Amino acid sequence: MFKSRNLHKQNRRIRILLEEEAFDRILQDWRRQGYPFGHRVPSYGSAIGSSGDRPDALAVLMGLILNDGVRQPNVDLQRLHFAADTPYETEMTLEPEPQPILAPEVARTVRQALVGVVAEGTATRLRGAYHAPNGTLLPVGGKTGTGDNRLDRFGRGGRLISQRVVDRTATFVFFLGDRFFGTITAYVPGAVAGSCHFTSALAVQLLEALEPQLDPILNSPTSEAAPMPISEAFPVVTGLGKSGSRRPGDALQQVDLAVQCHHEAIDALALQN
Repeated sequence: MFKSRNLHKQNRRIRILLEEEAFDRILQDWRRQGYPFGHRVPSYGSAIGSSGDRPDALAVLMGLILNDGVRQPNVDLQRLHFAADTPYETEMTLEPEPQPILAPEVARTVRQALVGVVAEGTATRLRGAYHAPNGTLLPVGGKTGTGDNRLDRFGRGGRLISQRVVDRTATFVFFLGDRFFGTITAYVPGAVAGSCHFTSALAVQLLEALEPQLDPILNSPTSEAAPMPISEAFPVVTGLGKSGSRRPGDALQQVDLAVQCHHEAIDALALQN
């Protein structure tokens, strides 16, 4: 590094240091938005959006987008009351404050793109599946993702030397109306994943199949108003074309495919209000 005759090695090392510093700064911003890990590997894959997010971290990010860029802290306990009506009575109250993370304009633009994924993108099979209490279509948005993760080793000239299957994932992070959001992830670890060929359509199909179970929750009353009703912000597709028609057989085909792989499992369904 300190020998001037190794100019090429010096420049390469400097570029590595600059790249690591840049990714450290990116990590700080990602953690503000809910990224759950304390380190990111500087790589081209993570630069274009591929990362090791946990399902609950994706759900937190979706809630942030749904709430106009404001992150609402998740708390299990808000109030503790000890020794009531005694000289030692103690009351503790936690009042977490919301954190503005994204500009509202950015969050609304992303929401519009997520609605488009369901309306005419990779999650069209979910279009028209959920309805509001008055019978109108519920605004639904989300993002699909399929991971076929393999560890490849290459030799000179780009020749593939060896390959090891790591796992296969299918994820759909979503929101339902202006109150609920979550993540569905199907995950198959190990070499058996090499025989599986399912895509994120499996996660989308599962969310469609869960509609009867989720409908009572979605139509339950709430004491807090949403910051910006999506039904007012974006138009809802009312017509179903051929590509958006409901196909009951798809669910059975996807389940059969899961049985063939015999190890597909739902890793997380984080539905939050």
